Amino acid sequence: MSLREKLSRNKTVLANFSYLSILQVFTILFPLLTYPYLLRIIGLDLYGVIVFAQTIIAYVSLVINFGFNMSGAKNVAVYKGNKERLSQIVSSTYLCKFILWLICLIVYFSVISIVPFFKDHYWVYALTFLLTFNELLLPIWFFQGIEKMKYIAIVNLSARLLFVVAIFLFIHNQEDYLLVPLLNGIGTILAGSLSLYIVLGKEKIRLSIISIRDLKLAYKESLPLFVSGLSTQIYVNINKLVIGSILGMSEVSIYDMADKVIQCLKLPISMMAQAVFPRIARERNIRFVNRVMFLVAGAVLLAYICVCLCSDWIVYLFIGQYMEETSVIIRLLGISVILVSFNSFMGGNRLVPFGYSAIYMRVMVNNCLFFMIGITLLLLTQHVNLYTMTVMVVSVEFFCFVTLIYRNWCLELLEFKKRI
Repeated sequence: MSLREKLSRNKTVLANFSYLSILQVFTILFPLLTYPYLLRIIGLDLYGVIVFAQTIIAYVSLVINFGFNMSGAKNVAVYKGNKERLSQIVSSTYLCKFILWLICLIVYFSVISIVPFFKDHYWVYALTFLLTFNELLLPIWFFQGIEKMKYIAIVNLSARLLFVVAIFLFIHNQEDYLLVPLLNGIGTILAGSLSLYIVLGKEKIRLSIISIRDLKLAYKESLPLFVSGLSTQIYVNINKLVIGSILGMSEVSIYDMADKVIQCLKLPISMMAQAVFPRIARERNIRFVNRVMFLVAGAVLLAYICVCLCSDWIVYLFIGQYMEETSVIIRLLGISVILVSFNSFMGGNRLVPFGYSAIYMRVMVNNCLFFMIGITLLLLTQHVNLYTMTVMVVSVEFFCFVTLIYRNWCLELLEFKKRI
C-alpha cells in the first residue's frame, strides 16, 4: 500500500488527531501560563486548596461519567449512520448522567456543609462543583463516536481561552481567589451548553423519552467501565488528597506543578487513543492497535528524555525559582508515562473494544488494590512524603503493565509474532 493510499485510508483518524492535538496542547498550555501568575497573586496555600478541591471534583465527575464516555463513544461509532438509534443513545446517556449529577449534588453539598475540614474554604469547594457541568453537558463521547472532533476542539479551546484572559483581567490580589473556581466554572458551562446546541441543532439529534428498562441496560453496560475508571482515578489523583491531608496545601502545589508537566508527556497517548478508538471499535484490527501503540510509545520516550534533560529549566520557567522537589518528581513521574503509553493501548483501547470490558475492570480493580495497600503501608510506617507517593504511582503503572500483558497474551490479543 502506497503512502498516499495509507493517508487516504486514515484521513479521518488523522483529522481527529490533529484537532485533538490542538485541543490537548492548549489544555495543558493554558494552566501552565496561569500557574506562575496565580502562585504569585494568591500564594502556595490557597492555590493548593483550589487544586485539592479540583481533585475531589475529579472523583465526583467520575461518578457522573459512570463509564458513559467510553460506552457512549463505542455505541455512537457503531450506529453513527442511524439517526434514530443515535437519538436514543444520546437521550439515554444524558438522562443517566443527569440522574447521577443530581445525586452527587445532594451528597457533595451535604458533606462540605457538615464535615469541619471544609469549613474554612467552603466557597472554594462549593464553586468548584461548577466543573461537574463539564461531565454533564460536554458530549465528547458523541463527537468522538461520529469522528468529528473539530467541534469539541473549537468549543473547548474558546472556553479555555476566555478563562485564561479572565484570570489576568479580574484576579489582582489574594482576596480574588474565589474568582478562580467561579471563572473556571462559567467557562465550563458555556462550553457544555454550546456543545449540546451543536448536537441538537447541527447534528439533528432529537432527545426522546427513555424507558426504565433502557436506563437499567445503559447503567449495566457502563458499570464495568465505571469501576475501571474509578480504580484508575484512585491511584492517579488520590496522591493530591493524601498530600493535602497529611503534608499540607503548599506540598499539593509543588506536586501539582510536576503533574502538569507530566500531563504534557501524556498528550500523544490521550490524543491518539481518542482519535483511533472509533476505528478500533468497528474494525477490531489487532495489528493496527499494535502499530499505533509502538508509535505513541516511541514519541513518549523521546519526549521523556527531553523533559529529563530540561526539568530544572522547566521548573524555573514556570515557578520563577529552582525547586528540587518538583524537578525530581517530574523525572520520576515521567517513567510512569512510558508505561501508560502501553497500558492505554492494551487496556481501554484493546480489551474494551474487543468485548472484554469485564476483564479490563478486574485489571483496574487489582491495580487499585495494589495501590491502596502501598499507600496504607506508607501511612502505617509514617513514610508519606512527595517522593514515596510518586514512586507508588510508578509502581502501580508497572504492575498494570505486567498484568495487561498477561491478560492480552491469554486472550491472544497481542499478535507480536505477526508483522505489524
